[in-house]
Amino acid sequence: MSNKKVTICLCSSRHLIDRQKAAAIFRALTEAGYAVCVEADLCETALDAPLQMSEIASSTVMACYPRAVAALFDRLQLSPAALLNLRCNSAEQLLSGFSLAAAGQTEAHVPSEWDALPQKPGCDAWYPVIDKHRCSECGQCHDYCLFGVYAMADGCVQVVRPRSCKNNCPACARICPNRAVIFPKYEKSPVNGGSEDEEQAVAIDTKALYASALRSRLEQRKAGVSLLKRDPS
Repeated sequence: MSNKKVTICLCSSRHLIDRQKAAAIFRALTEAGYAVCVEADLCETALDAPLQMSEIASSTVMACYPRAVAALFDRLQLSPAALLNLRCNSAEQLLSGFSLAAAGQTEAHVPSEWDALPQKPGCDAWYPVIDKHRCSECGQCHDYCLFGVYAMADGCVQVVRPRSCKNNCPACARICPNRAVIFPKYEKSPVNGGSEDEEQAVAIDTKALYASALRSRLEQRKAGVSLLKRDPS
């Protein structure tokens, strides 16, 4: 690849990325003269440092499913130079695009500084992104969500309050008729942006889903306990 800048996302709180694989790629690329930046969590960076995402967009990004990562950047009106699937592809497959080999992949040393990267189990950046290539702007996700995550502007669905999303809840993605709503950190496709149907298709009762979400919201208010992100402090 002609682009000599590479960004690797480690998804440090969810451990969705194999660190030995990432370390093998990091080593091979740096030895070949590439400038490699390692991000603890691109989803978190997109919320806390959107200006930094503009710089990252100029690089080849290795992260999870490309459709999910593309939607993450699209929310900020950015388009990365290239996207590679670090979540599923092997080191050999990824490095072959750079005409490099993954020597010693199984014994790759994970840099000690990676252990110091921020980890926020239970309160990391969990929120939806929208694949606008699939979205029909039907608004079902907006109408379903009780937490104010979505807004409709000029007939278009937008994720306006990502941190209001209920942690680990992908229900709005399941009711999307075009599978346009993506949760990058979910474990199964197609909700996480992957192309495989890892979740068995079932008939979705939207009224029942809404009633369940409403009960959850009311119980939250009654108990005075947040069902959203836990405060690590």
